[in-house]
Amino acid sequence: MPPPRPIVVVAEDQPELGQVLADVLGAEGYDVVHVRSASEAREALKEKKVAFMVSDLSMASHAGHDPLTALTGDFPDMPVILIQDPRADDIPFFGPWRKDGTRIMLRRPFRLDDLVAASKEIYGEQSTTI
Repeated sequence: MPPPRPIVVVAEDQPELGQVLADVLGAEGYDVVHVRSASEAREALKEKKVAFMVSDLSMASHAGHDPLTALTGDFPDMPVILIQDPRADDIPFFGPWRKDGTRIMLRRPFRLDDLVAASKEIYGEQSTTI
């Protein structure tokens, strides 16, 4: 019996984009849970053993000092791939919340290959052997 597929939460409020991200990550061997709000993201983290998250940064941008608090809540060490609009330069990417590669920023527009590469970096090469 093969090992279970790693679970990824995709927090994206645009349904079409969320589906594209879910399809790409699903093809890479992940089980994807697509949520459309920060509160749904926190619930998914509580209910499932999540390997990492992919999130639209606008969901987290008003959370205070740590822009991920709204998303990760009780899971501050959750690895996250953030998607940021190019005009959102006021978000402190290199602030105290960027810890040793557990957070990766993709600026729009980005290539889907960049998402795949980021997922392999943040989760590890084991995702290609699933």
